[in-house]
Amino acid sequence: MKCAKLLILLLIATSLSFLYNYPTFAGRDAGVDKLKQELIELEKITKPLIETFRKVSQLVSPSVVSLSTEKKESLKSSAGTEPSPPYQDFQPKRDHPTENIPKKGLGSGIIIDARGYILTNNHVISGFSEDEITVVTYNGEQIKQVKIVGVDPNTDLAIIKIAGENFLPAEFGDSEAVQVGDWVIAIGSPFGYQQTVSTGIISAKGRTHVIPFVLPFIYEDFFQTDAAINPGNSGGPLVNLRGEVIGVNTAIATRSGGFQGVGFAISAAIAKETAENIMATGTVVRGYLGVGTHDINDELAASLGLKDKKEIISRFGLPLEMGAFVLEVWSDTPASKAGIRPGDVISEIGGKKIENTTDLQHAIRHAKVDTRVVVKVLRDGVESALDVFVEKQPEDLAGKTYLAIRKLDEPTKFSLGLVVNDLNQDIAKSLGFEGEKGVLVVDVEADSPAGRAGIKPGDLITKVGTKEVQSVIEFMSLMDEFLETNKPVSVFVKNKGFITLK
Repeated sequence: MKCAKLLILLLIATSLSFLYNYPTFAGRDAGVDKLKQELIELEKITKPLIETFRKVSQLVSPSVVSLSTEKKESLKSSAGTEPSPPYQDFQPKRDHPTENIPKKGLGSGIIIDARGYILTNNHVISGFSEDEITVVTYNGEQIKQVKIVGVDPNTDLAIIKIAGENFLPAEFGDSEAVQVGDWVIAIGSPFGYQQTVSTGIISAKGRTHVIPFVLPFIYEDFFQTDAAINPGNSGGPLVNLRGEVIGVNTAIATRSGGFQGVGFAISAAIAKETAENIMATGTVVRGYLGVGTHDINDELAASLGLKDKKEIISRFGLPLEMGAFVLEVWSDTPASKAGIRPGDVISEIGGKKIENTTDLQHAIRHAKVDTRVVVKVLRDGVESALDVFVEKQPEDLAGKTYLAIRKLDEPTKFSLGLVVNDLNQDIAKSLGFEGEKGVLVVDVEADSPAGRAGIKPGDLITKVGTKEVQSVIEFMSLMDEFLETNKPVSVFVKNKGFITLK
């Protein structure tokens, strides 16, 4: 009994202590009311931003459409075609077709003209005919009368047109004025959920090497954003807080197939220029040089067998790590005709300073075809001015050879006709090479030893002779050993076995 009484007294003491040290229910209610009032006052400060997001969504949404594509085709017919670009909706090519399957796709688009012109990604409509594309407007109207006006694979952009008039077009903003940290809004149809709005900031600008399969004349100038972008967002707008389009959502970096905080939108500067050209002529006419370049950095140094970028500056007599370093020059091109060589550093075009490959790309993109332009290059520490006649960009470089740097003293032709890239995890997963090591073939020169041996873009080379390769540097080093002996070399290609190059 004494124990029981002691326990009761202890409980009473604990209860009295709780009541003494904590506010009454009425007091706690007052605390909650105070917090609510404080939040109401704070909302007055944040309300303008909230209203901005609301109004931007209301302004831009009528200019955003959903695109759905569908066709039936045999796997056999699709097996011989090039795979779609490996963006978020990429599916590996099948090698053993057995039956008809439906091919479907989802994407978004931006109305950019009241007459019904729509800007979207080329990879959204690639492989589909006009009658296989359906446009769904913001109010749910389905439009099947679609015309493909023109496409530009080099920017992954396309223009289609729908029947009708008095559509509400979106406005382009100044993408050059965009800064890291700016608020942005993405609008589109992720996973088919139309008129989905997500917000975030610009995480980085001027991103390149976003597209794994690099075309000969690819143009990349991407904004990186943490605004949620998922499959189906492709072709939709990334807008600023004025409701202006500053980018076209194109790709995501992901290991899961879904949003992981890193999305990419091609800049409005490229998008607007491309759209205007296609709307006016149905195509895009650009000039070109015919060179492969790289920024002057530690990555370039490693590929040249140097320690770091300081060694590049010293070895090539450069004043700073500025300019576009020429790695290769293709034959019978404006660059080769003007005397540009591998190892040169392009420092200026048409009076405009070139600090990196992005600047070079921008300058070439705006160079007028069939005109002459002065290109300044640094060669062995000496600046030279070369007169370059800008020619119309061909569809590809088939049939052309190129000079590329193998040794730092003399440029020589890589005679096997292969262009390879390192295999990163994202590309490996998208191509079914997850867990594999090797180098990915991205281009094969026509009528070269590699081409005659049956090596194709998309192949994975895992060995040179009996030695495994895990990087481009290892691959080139081993190939050099064989080339110096002038003997045939065998490479092991995933799913094909050993192939001998002569």
